Amino acid sequence: MRIGDRYRLEALLGRGGMGEVWRAHDPRLDRRVAIKFLPPDPADGHVVDRFHREARVTARLQHPGITQVFDSGAQDGRLHLVMELLDGRNLGSVLGQAKSGLPVHRAVDLAAQVADALSYAHRADIVHRDIKPANLMLVAGGRVKVCDFGIAGFVHADSGLTREGSLMGTPDYMAPEQCRGLRVDGRADLYALGCVLFALLTGRPPFTTHGDFRVVMLDHIHTPPPRLASLRPGVPVELDRLVSVLLAKDPGDRPAHGGVVADRLRDLAVSRRSGAPPSAPRQGPTSASSPRPDPRYAYAGRPTPAPRTAGFTMEADYDAVLHPEANEANAIVTVTGPGPSPDDTAAAAPRALVFLLGLSDQLPATDFRAVRVAVAAAVDSLDDGAAFAVVAGSDHARMLYPDTLRLVGASTETKAEARAALAGMKPIGAAAFGRWLRLADRLLAAHGNSVRAAVLLTDLKATAEGPEELSAVLASCAGRFACHARGIGTDWDVAQVRAITTALPGTMDIVMDPAAPASGLTGELISLAARTRQAFVRTLALRIATPGGRRVRSVKQLSPSVADLTGRGYEVGPRVTEYPVDVPDGASCDYHVLFELPPGRDGGEAVVAELSLVLLPPAGDGQTLARVPVIARRRP
Repeated sequence: MRIGDRYRLEALLGRGGMGEVWRAHDPRLDRRVAIKFLPPDPADGHVVDRFHREARVTARLQHPGITQVFDSGAQDGRLHLVMELLDGRNLGSVLGQAKSGLPVHRAVDLAAQVADALSYAHRADIVHRDIKPANLMLVAGGRVKVCDFGIAGFVHADSGLTREGSLMGTPDYMAPEQCRGLRVDGRADLYALGCVLFALLTGRPPFTTHGDFRVVMLDHIHTPPPRLASLRPGVPVELDRLVSVLLAKDPGDRPAHGGVVADRLRDLAVSRRSGAPPSAPRQGPTSASSPRPDPRYAYAGRPTPAPRTAGFTMEADYDAVLHPEANEANAIVTVTGPGPSPDDTAAAAPRALVFLLGLSDQLPATDFRAVRVAVAAAVDSLDDGAAFAVVAGSDHARMLYPDTLRLVGASTETKAEARAALAGMKPIGAAAFGRWLRLADRLLAAHGNSVRAAVLLTDLKATAEGPEELSAVLASCAGRFACHARGIGTDWDVAQVRAITTALPGTMDIVMDPAAPASGLTGELISLAARTRQAFVRTLALRIATPGGRRVRSVKQLSPSVADLTGRGYEVGPRVTEYPVDVPDGASCDYHVLFELPPGRDGGEAVVAELSLVLLPPAGDGQTLARVPVIARRRP
């Protein structure tokens, strides 16, 4: 049976309350997909609204940790959604075989991946609202994909489908505010993630229905959750604290952003691998009556350099002791970019570079030979250890060496292997840009690198696919990696190449003289490879998270130039705002941040804010490069 005159159904994968899921084949792009059908003639109009919203909302999400949506439609009165076909099993089935929970390091890794995906979705103002093990798919390479954003809700106030009184989700994993039918934001997903992490470590969520969903919902609202350590002795103290914070009844007591959770989990994983416990909080002047600092935040004195990550450092200078009636606090933040040392250069460079060769048999032989020599020279110019691949375009888009999806580290041996493969490369009869880009996407996503770049060499004309096929591929790959296109040859139909470099951040260059000597082309490609190694380290933002009633009043850059950044900030979560910044290599930039404080008690000590330098798309997804908290107390 064919769906939409395109997809051929192959096998039923499952049935549920929202209909059926089938495996199908898409002959146009020669791939298998999953098709989700709603029940025929749904009586509830809201179900239809939810389906159309799923198609629109989920298609916007392009992240390796979120299932991709390709298409949607209706046939014979049945709505359907065409999605990425995942080969794996959900975490619910994994837990079914691990009654006492997973190893700590495995549970922490899985939860960190989910937190990354939620961070990305929340930045797009999308809340999942049904995070649970059954909606988390474990696929090849130990990666997790978040599935079924079908009951996701826009956070915007004009969204009627997220109004108060709407009740969506699974009771075992629902946040208290969700159980009460209140409007929710991303912190409800983080509560659900806390329930999932609790289940991954103990084999069950913190509260269970016992056959009555009303009981578990009342537990979420009123009953303190059991401590993780009481059911899983020996778990790290910091992990026990993090789960408790995620399961806080008040959303304001939970972390404000999924990226914060991912960072905490990864810091914990690093500490466990090193055999050392997580670093203990460093405390400034305190007394026996001073309260403990908020366990959601690292604690530091002043001034405090953050850990060195990717060559960036951050320091904050501020008054740690305030007047009893102070209603504001000042901080001078200094961010220093990576220096010219080899370690810094390696840390800032992309870890994956893919050359895709799409050269047809219409290309003059001299140009074809020049391309082979140029790519070999560009490969030779890569730094030792840099991950790379050389992919040959063909009717089935296969790798030149070996015939598997893998990256190799640049070394004498792998560079020689690449040269030998390039020497045996032959022209192809038809070009298909979309297939090569899809292969690059799969290759790079499989390795989870935070910085990704591909170089597409082509004779400027794809003849094996239509523009709608390329458009579909570009829509699914947008923002996932950068593509630098090099046009070769005499056929100057450049519309498709321009479409690629418009949808995927990168550059497009054309060799005007098809008879140019190999040395000229070699130099251009070497330069291009060098640019891809540093193209995206500047998409930075200063992220400021302010817990409690604190807020940012102003942000100003002081050096190397003066600028008011206050109006340039944008909210990425509750009480979390990011301000775009540019920090040149080896240079330091100073920023003045003015915080507004609520009234506080004498001697009270609290986190005023957490400051982070983050890497934004397309190079990253909010990964923290440096971090420092601002801790202050009022003088008695």
